[in-house]
Amino acid sequence: MKKNREVICGAAALLAAASFFVGCLQIPIISKKISSLGNINILVYGMSLILFCAFCIIGLVVVRRMKPSSHSILESVWVKGGMLVLLLVGQAVFFIVGVSQETQQVGSVAGRYGWHTQPLWLMAALFFVELAAFFWMYRKITVEEKCGEWLLYVLYAVLTILVFYSMDTPNIFGRGEWGDSYHAHAYFNSIYNVHWGMPYTAELTSIYGHYALLWKLPMKLIGGDFRMFVLLMAALGAISHLCAFLTIHQVIKSRVFRGVAAIACAFPILGMRGGYYWQLWPHRMIFPAIMMLYAVTVLRKKKFGWKTALSGYLICMLGVIWNTETGMILAAAWAAVHICYLFSEGACNWKRIGKYEIFHLAGVAGSFAGAYGLVNLYNILKYSPVNTLKEFMVPLMSDAYMTDVLHLDLPMYPSAYMAEVTLFLIGVFLGIAGWRWFREKGTEVPWKKYLLFFVCISALGRLVYYMNRPAYHNLDCCHFSAVLLLAYLCEQGLWMIRKGNWKQWRTYSFERIVKSSIGVVCGAALIAMATGTVLQFSQNSEIKENFHNQEELDQFLQIVEQQVPANTFAFGLNVTEVYSMLHWNTQCFTMDFSDMFVAQDSAKQLVEQMQQGVEQVFTSSASLPILEQFHPEGYQWFMETYTLDKSLSIQGTEFQFYVRK
Repeated sequence: MKKNREVICGAAALLAAASFFVGCLQIPIISKKISSLGNINILVYGMSLILFCAFCIIGLVVVRRMKPSSHSILESVWVKGGMLVLLLVGQAVFFIVGVSQETQQVGSVAGRYGWHTQPLWLMAALFFVELAAFFWMYRKITVEEKCGEWLLYVLYAVLTILVFYSMDTPNIFGRGEWGDSYHAHAYFNSIYNVHWGMPYTAELTSIYGHYALLWKLPMKLIGGDFRMFVLLMAALGAISHLCAFLTIHQVIKSRVFRGVAAIACAFPILGMRGGYYWQLWPHRMIFPAIMMLYAVTVLRKKKFGWKTALSGYLICMLGVIWNTETGMILAAAWAAVHICYLFSEGACNWKRIGKYEIFHLAGVAGSFAGAYGLVNLYNILKYSPVNTLKEFMVPLMSDAYMTDVLHLDLPMYPSAYMAEVTLFLIGVFLGIAGWRWFREKGTEVPWKKYLLFFVCISALGRLVYYMNRPAYHNLDCCHFSAVLLLAYLCEQGLWMIRKGNWKQWRTYSFERIVKSSIGVVCGAALIAMATGTVLQFSQNSEIKENFHNQEELDQFLQIVEQQVPANTFAFGLNVTEVYSMLHWNTQCFTMDFSDMFVAQDSAKQLVEQMQQGVEQVFTSSASLPILEQFHPEGYQWFMETYTLDKSLSIQGTEFQFYVRK
């Protein structure tokens, strides 16, 4: 009976948070007021999360105080049947409508996916047939406990190799699409600057963090070569996937769902992305994957103590250097799971709670302070001023970046982010429900629920990246976390189906009906992603084929080397990439041109350098409109001072060589 009430408590908290979320965004008077305070998406999202947690705690306190009852309306056949239909049919409708709207999102390339090139009714029917066949086989077929275990490791190895090859795309001009070279330059430019010894300043920074410091030694070993850098990025992508596979392997018992979940993990890289976006894969994935594997190892071996906690904060410190927001979110989630553990295990008193919280707050602060100190130590060694907090946290403290430049409205039709948020809130509820004040006496909290609590807190924090700019692929930032939770809930729900009999569903408890229904829904989502990986792999590989064409790239580099003097003063989009492959120095270091709006003074400093008597300039044609936008006077001076001598192009990307008149 208590379990039924907990289910209702969690559902009520979800409905309250969802109603608040939609109301704040859709009611004009409220949305206008919130928008005046900052980024409405992030503010409403944050308030909704707080409201959910408050409802959970209050609801669980009420449930705890309620007297047990021998009869409950929840055990009525009509109520149980209605809940079964609501969850299964409701989610089927949600998925179908969501898929039909998939192509409308900003940045979506879903129109080329197989399920959009055929009639929706046909694809939906085929998918339901696939689900029915899968669940029937899962129920009927039993495999010996250790049989075929080695096949899973073969699958992990194959997927890791495929991810590595898919991400090793040195020819960024391969597709001839502007977005590829634009994103590549945005990410690589600061690495090139640091490789040549430049400090971090307001005009020489990166909106993606101080990851270039961690790249400095590897780049020195490979000579700063862009192609070798891409190879190492592919290795990081493969490692992040391998961490996810190993985490799933330790959490999920079923070999079937281990395999399905592993294939689903590879969906974004092997099935969806025709281009690449290093800012997300692997940039925002590598440290969450490492921390996820570290957490499961610590929890599984019951090594949860201050030493492992400090080691976790050390990893988070490196994460803050790598990407400020991701590292801080991981540190906060690491502290949260330790506090959750304290609230769940052993006796608690205010003194112990206070000491515990102070220790972990210090750990979070230490992660940030350590990263801030190391970045400024590097600056001092380069005889550069110390960064202010605002400079260190670029662009998080920039109002224009958070509310104007990249802001998009959240889709209000059935969308994947709604399912993900719901999924992670379920994980948070499972963690809170395990606190010693709310659970039944004599019961223990499985270590897996602590892991899920950490994963879900981390994922909800990292979803701010999507909330700030709800573009299609940005939801990938929590993909591994979503797959892990789907696999766990699926295994828990389908275990009941496998051991029970659906014909006797009337005899099952309300809680069991809900868990089993959620298991079916999560299993369907997991199978959908795994199927998408398999169906789209061939098409996706074909799209990426020319990214691997180094012969074309070598020919272009040879032409540049022959027609442009070595180490010619150079600036602009993709110039650093070309120069790094030639091992040349641009003699000019600026903010990346893709994100020049963050540090517009960098454009002025660029022109000032050229005014010191630079005779020859190498740039890209796409860079001059950006210079004109952020420094019109400088652009006019450039066009009056220099004349175009020659143009060189590769796959539609034009580079230009100018000489002083």
